[in-house]
Amino acid sequence: MKSKTVERLQKKTPRDIKIFVDWYADLVIRINELLDEKNISRKEIAERLGKQPSEISRWLNGEHNFTLRSLAKLSAELGENLLEVPERKPQTKFVTVYTLSSRHKIILKQINQVTKTGKWQESVQKNH
Repeated sequence: MKSKTVERLQKKTPRDIKIFVDWYADLVIRINELLDEKNISRKEIAERLGKQPSEISRWLNGEHNFTLRSLAKLSAELGENLLEVPERKPQTKFVTVYTLSSRHKIILKQINQVTKTGKWQESVQKNH
């Protein structure tokens, strides 16, 4: 059972701080899992990244704010994606359909022909 003090503090905590803490914890857990799976020590990953072991310890103990660059370097060294941004879903667009007369179809065909051949200037000069 949570104490009233903890509940009050949680209610006062801004949403962005809650999100940050969740993301950070998830990242640190995932990085440690990958290091264990691949039998890579903190010292070894520090050497690969050109960092001091103390800096890696700060990263993995919650005393450092990751940059996108540091996450990209870690991802490259561990061979796993540590950050994933979902793709946007394509938006549905409504298209108005027009019925073209035969004259309009001929004009569209001529425009397509001119733009494909790149002879727009010649065509314009002939018609004027």
